[in-house]
Amino acid sequence: MRLFHSLISGGLCLSFAMPAAAEGLALARCGSEIGQILSSLEIPEARIRDINVLNIYGASGNGGRIDHVEGWVSFNDCRGNLVISVTTACYLKDIYTTYECRVPGIKSY
Repeated sequence: MRLFHSLISGGLCLSFAMPAAAEGLALARCGSEIGQILSSLEIPEARIRDINVLNIYGASGNGGRIDHVEGWVSFNDCRGNLVISVTTACYLKDIYTTYECRVPGIKSY
């Protein structure tokens, strides 16, 4: 795993191990927080194919306001994803895997 440096949030420089596929997370909304959660799961870097961060908008007619943010991790060894859902304040809301993919200690649907 590569050491990912220079994540600056509120003047605080964070440093943590993160897969190379996650290097662009610092530019996404809540990306550094999603990256920290992902790195805590200790998933081998070779297993991760891609990571996408999506803003999820509310469907209740709230004028296009972002409801929460999701990080979707695609793997090389299974069909499905790891989904890391955080609030708009970037606090962990939910984490799970989909379809065939499994991560130890994480629920699957």
